[in-house]
Amino acid sequence: MGRRSAGISFFALSTVLISIKYITEAMWQADVGDTLSNASLLSLFAGIVYLVWGEYEEFKKGKDN
Repeated sequence: MGRRSAGISFFALSTVLISIKYITEAMWQADVGDTLSNASLLSLFAGIVYLVWGEYEEFKKGKDN
């Protein structure tokens, strides 16, 4: 799996975690805490880092040719 794919996977994980938080809060009408928010933000940050890293390597590879 390349860095681009890993970045997109982290974005998808972040989306799922945010969705789970709001669906859970809607089902039980109670606050579920900040754990899912923190995990989704961490996943989003990791996705951004991996995606930028993959794009940078691709740009560098294209510039060498």
